[in-house]
Amino acid sequence: MRQKSGSLVQSSDRRPGLDVLADVLRGVRLQSRVHARYELTAPWGMRVDGSPHPLFYAVMRGSCLLAADDHELALAPGDFVFIPAGTRFSLRDRRGTRALPIAEVYATRVPFRCGGVLHYGGGGVEVTLVVGSFTFAGEALSPLVEALPTLLHVRSDAPDSPRWLEATLRFLAAEIEAEQPGHETVVSRLADVLFVQALRAHMTSRTGESGWLGALVHPRIGAVLQRMHERPQAPWTLAKLARLAGMSRSVFAARFKALVGEAPLAYLTRWRMHRAMALLRDRDASLADIARAVGYETDSAFGKAFKRRVGVTPGEFRRSGPPPAH
Repeated sequence: MRQKSGSLVQSSDRRPGLDVLADVLRGVRLQSRVHARYELTAPWGMRVDGSPHPLFYAVMRGSCLLAADDHELALAPGDFVFIPAGTRFSLRDRRGTRALPIAEVYATRVPFRCGGVLHYGGGGVEVTLVVGSFTFAGEALSPLVEALPTLLHVRSDAPDSPRWLEATLRFLAAEIEAEQPGHETVVSRLADVLFVQALRAHMTSRTGESGWLGALVHPRIGAVLQRMHERPQAPWTLAKLARLAGMSRSVFAARFKALVGEAPLAYLTRWRMHRAMALLRDRDASLADIARAVGYETDSAFGKAFKRRVGVTPGEFRRSGPPPAH
């Protein structure tokens, strides 16, 4: 976190052309966990009445239906679907099949236990699913978590789907079944990769979509977001950002807000405070260093802005959080 002189190192100093998505993913500290492999035979159905964590399902073989809110997806081999926390949804072999609560499905196992390989169903057509969850730490002000779609579906037959997706899924399934030493670490890292690839595929297949993810791939707004993330400490003004985008101030401000959902300088403040929260977890970084790293000349100006956005002072936030892992 520090140079020898004691000043904080900016990400842009280390790696020019910082990727905004990578920057935000570091900020939320994505952690993935693969829970189980489902070996299902028709007829079968299961219902989840809202998970405390975002979930993902990957289809290894066979096909099934996923229904959530007003959405229904037909999932095919190699497909990957991300489901946000709190979403009520069901999975079944076909329409009309009764979906049991997931706890009742697991209760059919003798002896009862979660995780590993779950066999369930009526003995008909076979389907294999890999299921896991994601957690985000430090997501309070992150633009990513708010921008996630209701259902993030990556189709294996999409033109921009990663060619190695199916091979990665097979590796996951094999690791779950073998349960060799260290398999949990292996599958968790692979799940991290799957999530990032799913986001990339979603972004590239939704050109022109509104929202923060759509803004990242917009040729002008995306370039501005990258510079804001590269240099949060810079004295940005609406005029400077508009010039960077090659637009008038009024056109830029309107387009930015339409895509991102908030005004350019409001977004900048939110990102600065999100960065500050991450930096405050480093107990060796002084408040003065952190203030300068996110664009404030004085501790007092930084402290006022931080409390206005986060609700507590920087010192209170630092004292309330756990020390960083080493």
